[in-house]
Amino acid sequence: MARIVRKYGGSSLREPEQIRAVARHIAALRMQGNEIVVVVSAMAATTDEFIALARALHHDPPRREMDMLLSVGERISCSLLSMALDAEGVNAVSYTGSQVGIITDSEHGEAHIVDVKPDRLLAALDKGQVVVVAGFQGVSVDKEITTLGRGGSDATAIALAAAIGAERCELMKDVEGVFSADPDVVRDPVLVSELDYESALRMARGGSSVLQSEAARLAREQRVPLRIGRTVTDRVGTIITDRPLACPAVVGIARRDGLRQVRGRGDPPDEHDWEKLVRGDEGWVAWGFNPGGGDAEFSGLTVVQSRERVPGLHRCVMDTLLRAEIPVAGVVGGGAELWVCVPAADADGAVRLLHDAFAGHGWLRPRADGDTIEHERAR
Repeated sequence: MARIVRKYGGSSLREPEQIRAVARHIAALRMQGNEIVVVVSAMAATTDEFIALARALHHDPPRREMDMLLSVGERISCSLLSMALDAEGVNAVSYTGSQVGIITDSEHGEAHIVDVKPDRLLAALDKGQVVVVAGFQGVSVDKEITTLGRGGSDATAIALAAAIGAERCELMKDVEGVFSADPDVVRDPVLVSELDYESALRMARGGSSVLQSEAARLAREQRVPLRIGRTVTDRVGTIITDRPLACPAVVGIARRDGLRQVRGRGDPPDEHDWEKLVRGDEGWVAWGFNPGGGDAEFSGLTVVQSRERVPGLHRCVMDTLLRAEIPVAGVVGGGAELWVCVPAADADGAVRLLHDAFAGHGWLRPRADGDTIEHERAR
């Protein structure tokens, strides 16, 4: 018997029939003798609808009241799924984040989990119940309802898995796993079947939407065995562990849009406000989401390498973009990642060209431990 935490995203719970399908998957796991904790997001589009409703009443809604409002979406999902499980003959109980002891700091809208007190959850498991938890939320040390930011249900699931000593945490989504690039942009993305915690965190911080960065950080710190799979097939596509058996030289290309560029001399503004900051002899250049200046919009592309730096990668990136006459507004390289800033209008094309170039060099193929990266000059 295994103790499993499984999380379902909002797109997996969009309609009653999808909720029933999820309930059947969970019932099958339970029939195998497993102890199950299910974490759920709000039903698809619910959070956006709540935000629109709030902004129809207030141009800048108070963050505390937004947390009170937005936490409702996950409560709806967990109660409905619990009902669907009961209809399948599964003894289930639903809880909010605060009811299962998720304690956060006091940062409304972007709270961080600081502790988990899972006594009530463990007691329910001891009774043989499947526990369904509202993700994305907790209670602060000041006893206020808080939310964990976009994708925060991933963090809920990982924190609970660590707290109860789960054998694994499974994040079920509308994609099969982590891909080498956005499947909506790249024609033939590579499914990364095995990944280490550090590379997963770099992809998340770079903008990959498959895993929230706070969740990736928690998984790395707590060493929670993590699996990412697709709800429809109930099949796992990516396994994230301490030491994967097969991981490509280049894990993939992550992307963040909506960057703006500002240049100046002297001391730059607070660096925490910036995505990247580059200092040079002619002053500084910074890219951020809310820098308070600059007109042109940019995209930041993060090329994530695994385990060791790939010889020739920087040259390959620069040559590929220059040949295509895509302006490079900035480059920051160090360790296992390379960050490139390009105009937003060129971002899709840049991702496709770089992905094709990496595939041509064989850098996207899974490698076994002990394999070395052959140096291949960029053509």
